[in-house]
Amino acid sequence: MSGRRLIAYVHVDGTAYGPDSEVPPKVAKRIGDHAWTDADSSAEVPTPTGAGGGSGDEAPPRSGRGSGVDAWRAFAEQHDVEVAADASREDIIAAAEAAGVVEPEQPKE
Repeated sequence: MSGRRLIAYVHVDGTAYGPDSEVPPKVAKRIGDHAWTDADSSAEVPTPTGAGGGSGDEAPPRSGRGSGVDAWRAFAEQHDVEVAADASREDIIAAAEAAGVVEPEQPKE
């Protein structure tokens, strides 16, 4: 995948990859084209504004610390994803996936 770099942080099988990461070819094939830019492009690469927990443009983790319903609700609101007031964390994640804001979680092989 030389000549391309990620425009934001993505998580594949629990590992985070960002704009400065060396992404293994097998992993890069699983990341959608919308997440890449040409390395020599003048496109601005967003800078992360915090460490998880739904801060910035990065999606909260799907499990563990910072993965609660409040973090996912804040993320959905940031990205104009409409969810019901009583939506569960799983409902919010599904809505974000349907809106194309986050990649669907890939099953472990």
